[in-house]
Amino acid sequence: MAQSITLYNLLISCPSDVKNEVALIETAVSEFNELYSDTLGITIKTRHWSKSSYAKSGGKPQTLLNEQFVNKCDAAVAIFWTKFGSPTDEYRSGTEEEIEIMLQSGKQVFMYFSDKPISPSQMNEDEYKKIYAFRNKYKNRGIYFTYSSDEEFKKLFFAQLSMYFLSDKKVKEATVNNVSDLKLMSIDENGKLSEEVYIYPFRLNTQTSMYQFFDTIRLIYQEIAGMNVGKRTTVNNAFFAGFTSPVDIDEEERKFITTVAEQLELELPDDFFDLGNLVKDSLTSNFLNGPNLKGTSEEKRKYWKIKRLHETISKALEWAPVENAFSKKRCIRLAVQNCGKVIDEDVEITFIIPQEALLTLDGFPQFKNDEMGYMLNDCDMSVLFGIDSTAEYIEYSESKRNQGFNYVPHSIGLPGYVPNYSDDFTAELKSIFCYSVYSESDNYIVKLKVDYIKHNTTVAFPSILFIEDTFKEIPYKITSKNNPGIVEGILNVQNSNF
Repeated sequence: MAQSITLYNLLISCPSDVKNEVALIETAVSEFNELYSDTLGITIKTRHWSKSSYAKSGGKPQTLLNEQFVNKCDAAVAIFWTKFGSPTDEYRSGTEEEIEIMLQSGKQVFMYFSDKPISPSQMNEDEYKKIYAFRNKYKNRGIYFTYSSDEEFKKLFFAQLSMYFLSDKKVKEATVNNVSDLKLMSIDENGKLSEEVYIYPFRLNTQTSMYQFFDTIRLIYQEIAGMNVGKRTTVNNAFFAGFTSPVDIDEEERKFITTVAEQLELELPDDFFDLGNLVKDSLTSNFLNGPNLKGTSEEKRKYWKIKRLHETISKALEWAPVENAFSKKRCIRLAVQNCGKVIDEDVEITFIIPQEALLTLDGFPQFKNDEMGYMLNDCDMSVLFGIDSTAEYIEYSESKRNQGFNYVPHSIGLPGYVPNYSDDFTAELKSIFCYSVYSESDNYIVKLKVDYIKHNTTVAFPSILFIEDTFKEIPYKITSKNNPGIVEGILNVQNSNF
């Protein structure tokens, strides 16, 4: 599982003669991370020109190094022994420039001078004078130490590294950085995040609507009315006539389509249901693939358009009760936001809404059994009532630890058998409106759990919340795994659209 840490970059600044010390620094830092990264969330990463720089043209070497990683470091360790380093444009060596950059930025510098024995061949009087002058420059500032062996250096450096990064200030800094910053947000009618709650008319989260059905139905009526395939004539080939039968629209279907046309005030021409000489081949037609039609392309096209009209009207009639049940409902949409720098887990949001204002599942619109079956089998209710992700927030399902398909089994029966959908319908609603609701005095205490929320991320609630009446505010509390405190706040409610 992902873990939140506070990362500090440590610059290793030294001439090329202290290779042993560089290796000892890497070892000490690794030991520090092993001890404290998991427990305190503090990790140190070393930066050195040999591994942190890359080839780049268009600037002076030290300036490029400063831009690439020196300026980004939080602290530095500098070591001198027999060499002082190569001069830069402004300083006597690159190491000196890096030290001054860190000090002038108010950052920590661990500075060490080696008193290890030196063979005569390693002695360089000019280099020694530069080092001595540099050492005197800082002798009264108390920022450097000396050592006489590698073992002494390692112990000294590890002790001072630990003292600095385990100071109260640094531990507190790491603790603050490892705490999420959670708050409750609202989503307005345009899908934008807001710190005020807006109540607005509920619209089922789908492209389907009765207006669209009506437009499509009228268009198909017009297309069929404009198709003239002529009256049926006598079949001349007696042999083939024995294997074919005329195709007609049955009386029940004609009556159904005609009744809807009257309701829509559409006048049908006398030849609206005429299909010319269209016939069905009884030898090759079957239940699965439908009739094998023989006739002109226009005759076939008209037949299938009438079938499509019947199907579209049937779908519209199934959809109408759903849309009608929610046509006058109002709702709000909420989200939880993590403004912090770290992830958080096991987030529980508790908020309060007056009982007269919140519609719970007990007051959910009632549907007939066949309507519940339609909503279960032909609609995705998690989409109808859910909140889609946008560039500003993610869907609730994306925050769950187990993002597998949440299948709710629906009743299945034999052909002709209509099951009772009530229990399945209720179970589906509870999986979508997955809030825990408790009564307290005149209020509802509503709770929602969010498994996981990344830093700088907003998670939408699993569904809209239906609102029955105006109210002023939503007080809330948020608790979570990575935040020892309780976040409390209030969202003001705008009732202008109620």
